[in-house]
Amino acid sequence: MTRTRTRGAGLAVLLAGFATAVSLVVASPAWAHAELVDAAPANGQIYQDSPRTLLLQFTDPVTVPPDGLRLFGPDGARIDIGAPVHRVGDDTSVEAPLNGKLADGVYTVSWRVVSSDSHPVQGAYTFTVGTPGSRPAAVTPPGDRSGDAATAYGVARWAAFAGFAVLLGTAFYLAWCWPAGARRRSARRALWAGWGASLAAAIASGLLYGPYVTDGDVVGAFDPRLLSTTWATGLGRALGIRVALLLAAAPALVWLLNRYPDAPDRRTRWTAAAAVLAAAAALAVTWSIANHSVTGEAGGFAVPVDVVHFVACSVWLGGLVALAMTHVPARDAVTLRVAVPRFSHTALVCVALIVATGLFQAWRQVGSPPTLFATAYGRVLLAKVALVVVLVAFGAAARGWVARHYGAGGNRRRGGPDPYQLYAFYRRLLAEMAVGAVVLGLSAALVAIEPARSAYAERRSTAAPANRAAPVPAVPTSVPFSAGSGPAARGAVLLAVFPPKVGPAQLHLSVLDPNGAPLNVPEVHAAMTLTDRDLGPIPVELQGAGGHYIGQLNLPFPGRWQAVLTVRTTETDQATVRVVVDVSA
Repeated sequence: MTRTRTRGAGLAVLLAGFATAVSLVVASPAWAHAELVDAAPANGQIYQDSPRTLLLQFTDPVTVPPDGLRLFGPDGARIDIGAPVHRVGDDTSVEAPLNGKLADGVYTVSWRVVSSDSHPVQGAYTFTVGTPGSRPAAVTPPGDRSGDAATAYGVARWAAFAGFAVLLGTAFYLAWCWPAGARRRSARRALWAGWGASLAAAIASGLLYGPYVTDGDVVGAFDPRLLSTTWATGLGRALGIRVALLLAAAPALVWLLNRYPDAPDRRTRWTAAAAVLAAAAALAVTWSIANHSVTGEAGGFAVPVDVVHFVACSVWLGGLVALAMTHVPARDAVTLRVAVPRFSHTALVCVALIVATGLFQAWRQVGSPPTLFATAYGRVLLAKVALVVVLVAFGAAARGWVARHYGAGGNRRRGGPDPYQLYAFYRRLLAEMAVGAVVLGLSAALVAIEPARSAYAERRSTAAPANRAAPVPAVPTSVPFSAGSGPAARGAVLLAVFPPKVGPAQLHLSVLDPNGAPLNVPEVHAAMTLTDRDLGPIPVELQGAGGHYIGQLNLPFPGRWQAVLTVRTTETDQATVRVVVDVSA
């Protein structure tokens, strides 16, 4: 037993060191959800004659859901266009033919697509045909804005994580720690509950993904067009593979429960445990090939690292379920004396693997410490790390308890702990399970959030604003910002939109130092978003230097717009300020 524990701990340390070394030497660019990098007609472009097609070019391959591309005319009416398709051999482009000639006026393009990491992204822009100065259309973006599908899809994603953890943790616990438990009704219920929850969550995710990416309602779950869109995405195909693997695993689970010997020899236990882990890795891949792991140059290495991380978490947290809900209540002193130390050693190896792979993932998705506090991804990750630390503390206390009651020198000779001590241990396991459930919820949330590295650096940053939004009257108002350290780290922006009405307008932006003098910064970006209508971000191309910039824009709808201003002060530091602009009709 001691030799096995030493080998397992040594392997975990070796993998931790390897992952840390790779994180220091492997170069990987910033990556994000797909971004619109070019369009024809382009944002703000003036055409003397009507264009024939709409062409959008993205940074990564995308899928267009039904109604993902819309065109609105000067009168606000939607204009029928041809079905959007990819150019031959180019999944990063979306092209849709126009069915007729466009009259003079300002037109608004509203788009919503699914990026290669399975997440929906959207935006809008305007262009002009004929005489400049026309009023753009009053439009709403694709989707009916119900938001129900996003909530339901998030619940299904968490259920998928939880079901997989219970399935894998229970199967591994029975194969490696407690073979005789395969005959117990409680263990069978836990195993089949994990399998059923995994299968139901995979099917529900496939049905809800279409309404989720179109920002629709759950009633669209059975819409054939949305189902077709889902199947065309990498996530849809991964879910199909997951369902097939779960169905194929059912006979193996039946064998484990009915034919696995109560007291297998060491070789049989190793073989069964390896088979469980291999099947778990195959299932875990269906998550990893459709999330943030597939983006970036290190994707080939990030996917197996993500699989190891997910499997180790599930063996640990799911094993807690098997131990607390099936084994400890049985009060089988004979098997507990053997199984509990086995699980304690397994948990130690799992924690080492989780730390090693987690460090690599954190480096890859976060990049630098400032992004942890400046982005939604970073803050959720910090919360997850804090809870994992709590779990590790629980585990360390449990390991000490196991050593006292089952190790050499403890009360092992008396058959293990008494019923009162066992009940106290049981309550501690329940608390650990509750924290683990929250950790799985945060993990499911991280899958849906843009990585901190890209959210911190991209032009249209989605990071939470560092300053409170302030309304802009006719006279520009100063709004402070703070970005890291350095001579340009602190200052203020002055922003005004003239006139603040629907139609053509100018955006004036000044960047000032704390003394009110113009501040020359490396880069400034601006975009307009109407959150009430889920419209935007509409990028604003800025011209100027030396602290003062001017941009031309067409505002297609009245309301409380947000000007999202990103001021980059160094190569790694930037601040995002959101300023409210009241636009009248």
